[in-house]
Amino acid sequence: EVMKTAVAYLEPHMEKSEDGGKGRIVLATVKGDVHDIGKNLVDIILSNNGYEVVNIGIKQPMSAILEAAREHRADVIGMSGLLVKSTVIMKENLEELNRRGLADQWPILLGGAALTRSYVEQDLAGLFDGEVRYARDAFEGLRLMDAFMAVKRGEPGATLPPLRERRVKKGATLQVTEPEDMPARSDVATDNKLPNPPFFGDRIVKGIPLADYAAFLDERATFMGQWGLKPTRGGDGPDYEELVETEGRPRLRMWLDRVQTDGLLEAAVVYGYYPCVSEGNDLVILNDDGSDRERFTFPRQRRDRHLCLADFFRPRESGETDVVAFQLVTMGSRIARATGELFERNAYRDYLELHGLSVQLTEALMEYWHARIRSEIGFGAEDSENVDDFFKLGYRGARYSFGYPACPDLEDRATLVRLLRPERIGVTLSEELQLVPEQSADAMVVHHPEAKYFNA
Repeated sequence: EVMKTAVAYLEPHMEKSEDGGKGRIVLATVKGDVHDIGKNLVDIILSNNGYEVVNIGIKQPMSAILEAAREHRADVIGMSGLLVKSTVIMKENLEELNRRGLADQWPILLGGAALTRSYVEQDLAGLFDGEVRYARDAFEGLRLMDAFMAVKRGEPGATLPPLRERRVKKGATLQVTEPEDMPARSDVATDNKLPNPPFFGDRIVKGIPLADYAAFLDERATFMGQWGLKPTRGGDGPDYEELVETEGRPRLRMWLDRVQTDGLLEAAVVYGYYPCVSEGNDLVILNDDGSDRERFTFPRQRRDRHLCLADFFRPRESGETDVVAFQLVTMGSRIARATGELFERNAYRDYLELHGLSVQLTEALMEYWHARIRSEIGFGAEDSENVDDFFKLGYRGARYSFGYPACPDLEDRATLVRLLRPERIGVTLSEELQLVPEQSADAMVVHHPEAKYFNA
């Protein structure tokens, strides 16, 4: 914020360069992705350092990115994304540039939580006819922008950083089971106690008080992961606990008071219990008369215990009907609008803190409502009394969100949305299977005592 103010003050007194500035970049979050915090950080750092940034927002197809690059005569194109699916979209975008014969027109800068350096600088660079580089964070993005522009201006000795080779660790070879030898089911128990839910179908709960779920806020994830509250290297400054007491908790109390006073939270939940059975790798949701209603197909491990999410429910041939719960929570759209307004006002610390808090409050509401479900089906007494244990699965069962390792297919979210109809609490599903507003989350709740996270 200080740098932005200083640059704005100095700019009228500085001579303009003949070519119009240091350089210009078009930034976009790729098609299907609603996350913009990383992209906006790059915007802040580059614009503070004299670059012109054309930030065209989220969910941008390649055609829109190209149109902006041509219109604004961009020197570089930057693409961002948080989702695993976004890495595939970036690959498709580079292939489209190849097909159009435009690969050598703009160097490409890629960044995002799901990307790795080896994927960008080996896999993607190998198929792209132009220059592409990976930016681990906004500051590496600045260094790369400097390099791109130095090469473009033909400065003596200017080169791009070399593509980094993939490092392969030597170790034991992963043993996998051949498809023909895969078991139909893992060794997960089928004699666990079945719950008796208070109702079948769905219920809506709106206006949930902040005090109900604030206790489930993961402070460490908020302070370190979202706010970047970390001690300085070398031990010459305050340690983490001191930072928590002097910076973290005072700012957190301020924000919790502010979101309540300003009415920024519209916490709501739609959840439900459904009769079900498993059938091979499928979880089958049943109607009241026992007929099939919906079906989820989950992957099975080809190693270890050969787990599959369907194994945590009674098989159809057992003659017993099991129960699965689904939940979808939201913080509402007001808090998303408020974070956007802070970014537009260049109030970057407030922007980062409110956005990070809104993400973690969404997780806190998810955790709180999962505890409510365990209580309603009679397993709440098994919960740990220490809230911190909840972040380590210190309770019976688990909740799984689609797109993660045990259930990676985002198409399953469309099935969950058909069951819960979250538009009644203001949440919609985009064409790219993302929940809108961003401060929303969903999950399948599994009650089986052996249910823990695993990678399928």
